[in-house]
Amino acid sequence: MKFSACRGHLLRLPLLLALAFITACNFNRSEAPAGNNASATGNSSSHGTAFTPSNDALKDFRETIERLNKAFPYRLTEVSSSTGPGPGPEKSGGTRVAEFVAADRFHVKWANGPLGNTEIITIGDKQYSKFDNGKWTEGAPSEFASLKREKRMREMMASSVKDAHYIGTETINGVPCHTYSYTMEVGVSGQNWTSTGKAWIGSGDGLPHQFDFELTVSSYKQKSHVTYEYNVDIKVEKPAM
Repeated sequence: MKFSACRGHLLRLPLLLALAFITACNFNRSEAPAGNNASATGNSSSHGTAFTPSNDALKDFRETIERLNKAFPYRLTEVSSSTGPGPGPEKSGGTRVAEFVAADRFHVKWANGPLGNTEIITIGDKQYSKFDNGKWTEGAPSEFASLKREKRMREMMASSVKDAHYIGTETINGVPCHTYSYTMEVGVSGQNWTSTGKAWIGSGDGLPHQFDFELTVSSYKQKSHVTYEYNVDIKVEKPAM
C-alpha cells in the first residue's frame, strides 16, 4: 500500500490514541452516567486511591488506564508535532484540549491541527461539530467520535501494548508519580505503527498525570505531550446554534 493511502489514518490516529487509548474505558455508559459540572482544587483526583507499583509493570500500566473510568471530571491537554513525508504539509501539529464530565458528555477543541480548527461537543446521543470557525452542526455522534468506534479502538489499543517497564519516581506538576516506559505496535491498513513513550502515574491516586509518546510509520513521525488535570471546574453544554 502506498504511503499516501494512509491519509485518513495519519490525520485521525493522534486523536484516537488519546481518546481511545489514553482515556481508556470512559465510554462505558453503564458505569459513568452523564453529569453537568464539578469543581475542586488540586491536580490529584479524589476518585483515585494510593498506588504502589507491583512486579508486573504491564498490569500496572493497563489498570491505570482503566481507573480513568471513575476520574470524572478531568481535562487532558495534548501538544503534538509531526515530521516526514506524508499527506498534507511536511510538518504539522497542534494543541488539543479534551474535557470530560462523563462518558457521554465531553468537549474537544483542536487548534491548528491537521484538520484545522476543530471543535466537537458530545452530549448523550447528540453531537455538535464545528470546523475552521464555521457554524455548528447537530447530529448523532459520527463514526469517528462514536462510542462504538471508541470501544473498538480501546480494545485494539489494549491488545497493542506490548511491554511496560517501571523506571522510578518523579514529581510532575507538583504531583509525586511513578514513571513507566511502554511500547505499542498497531496494525492499520496494512501498515505497522510503532509507538514508544513514558507514563507518569500518581502515587496518591493511581491515575495518569502525563504521557509522552512518539508514533512512527515509515519515515513519518509524530510526537505528543499529554497532561491531565483532575477535579477541575468543567461545563459541557449545547452550543448556541
